[in-house]
Amino acid sequence: MKEFLLIATLFFSWAVKADETLLKGAENDAIKIAQYQERCEVINTLLIKDSFKLGCFTNYNHYGPSSKQARLNGSFKIANYNLLHPGTSKALFKDYSLVAKIMNQYDIVSGLELLATVGHDEANNKVVLDLIRSSPAMLEKLRQAKTKLKDAAKIQEINNRIDKLTTDTRAAYALYRAPGYLRVLLELKKLDPSWSLILSPRGDSAIEGSVEELAGFYYRANSVTPAVNPHCKETAGENAGTPYACFITLTKDFMGKDLFQYFSRRPFMATFKANNTVFTLITSHVVYTYSGDEAAEKALIQDVFGTDDIKKLGPGINSANFARYAEVKTTLEFMNRFRKKYNDNKIIFQADTNLVSNNAYWPEVLKVLPGAELLIKDPTTLSPARYMAGGKETNGEANDYDHFILDKNEFKTCNSGEVYNYYKESIYRDIEARYVIRKEVVGLTKKYFQPEVDTERLLGLDHDTDEIPALDGDIPPTDDPAPIKLDYELTPAAQSKMDKVVAAFGNNLKAMSTVKNSEVVADDFQVNERLEGMKRRVFLRQLTKPFYYRFMQEVLSDHFPVALTCKF
Repeated sequence: MKEFLLIATLFFSWAVKADETLLKGAENDAIKIAQYQERCEVINTLLIKDSFKLGCFTNYNHYGPSSKQARLNGSFKIANYNLLHPGTSKALFKDYSLVAKIMNQYDIVSGLELLATVGHDEANNKVVLDLIRSSPAMLEKLRQAKTKLKDAAKIQEINNRIDKLTTDTRAAYALYRAPGYLRVLLELKKLDPSWSLILSPRGDSAIEGSVEELAGFYYRANSVTPAVNPHCKETAGENAGTPYACFITLTKDFMGKDLFQYFSRRPFMATFKANNTVFTLITSHVVYTYSGDEAAEKALIQDVFGTDDIKKLGPGINSANFARYAEVKTTLEFMNRFRKKYNDNKIIFQADTNLVSNNAYWPEVLKVLPGAELLIKDPTTLSPARYMAGGKETNGEANDYDHFILDKNEFKTCNSGEVYNYYKESIYRDIEARYVIRKEVVGLTKKYFQPEVDTERLLGLDHDTDEIPALDGDIPPTDDPAPIKLDYELTPAAQSKMDKVVAAFGNNLKAMSTVKNSEVVADDFQVNERLEGMKRRVFLRQLTKPFYYRFMQEVLSDHFPVALTCKF
């Protein structure tokens, strides 16, 4: 147990700080970053275990390549991908192998909505660490008790307890669970060991106390290497690591005024070199709903837009989206200052902006970064329903929220971007083979439904309404109501396919262990509920009109990746 002292120290500090409520502000960054660094060190000790190099720094965490070799020169692909909270109940049935297969076609992927372990996995990790931390003291107590005994039977009982505790403690080292972003990376490494990850040093949330999202750059070390970022070098503090990446600075010393508090999740940037081209990428998941009060709203509008009334700003911006445009505008202002100060124009903003391309306010915002263009106008998000309100087919597509913003004059060898639409790409064959149970599929095979039937079976499918409650992805599967009225038939073949996949998932759940009362035991947390949840969310909802395409979100994400192809 050579790792004990390290883990004991980390766990004690983590446990003391984890319940603190921290207000947004640069002064609290050090506390939060320290917490995430401690988690990073535990991951390094228990999960990475020298299989590749992991650096836990104050500016970023760096998960390095397992091995690498030079690739042939050619087209170079930069992508942005909202990965939908891997590792949470929202993504309980995510197929990490398919996600990795999609990402493996690119050279750099900025991943959004990444999280540390949460919920039951986080609870498991805490009890695992607690056993590892407390085991030496418990063992010593048992040994001391044994020295006071003379009865052979009682001595044997103590010996059995010592053996059991020693065995369970050793086993506990393998029970620490990986966060979703690491699971993505490990699947990528199966396809190419050079895949690496530069991860933001802490999570940010729109509302204090809610889920904290990280951002990261997955990159293929065979074709690209991190490079020194001048701004990260200039602002680096203690233990910042080689200045490859950092949060953008939103304080007065760089921006002229303090704008930190107006961001739900600060943009994260990193610099890379491909062949002889050095370029910087900035990524963020832009806020959707502003959570400030009236006074905070007025302060934001004044500080960012220089007015006290949104209506004065022109068409396209309103009370629903002003905070999104505020984040985008401020990021572009940072980029412009970066370009001027460091004489470096090769910088790209790639983000889930939660803003559609045809909004009338975009031209006004883009003026902040001279030469800037907004790329990607095709849909980048999924629609769960088969039909729109007027009866038109959605084709599983919704809004174009994911974009690139860059000066095309500085990236003349890059195209105008493309969307990797699951339904139109070859990945659909894999999805169809694993998960599609209806006769008609929407991807490459273009078959047709048989006539509609109202088949109601399984899981209490006797609901007398077509209304299916909207799903909140952060709620546990038990709160996802079971009653469903099927709009299309569940055939015997479909039933068999569903049962096989669910059974395999069940075997994985039943093989999991955790710690209870300082002993390693089977993890029986919501096994049946999760199995029923998979039936509903991945399979049966395919046979309903309101959630016809929802299964794609369950196994992949509610966003398509977007990408630029360049010649570097």
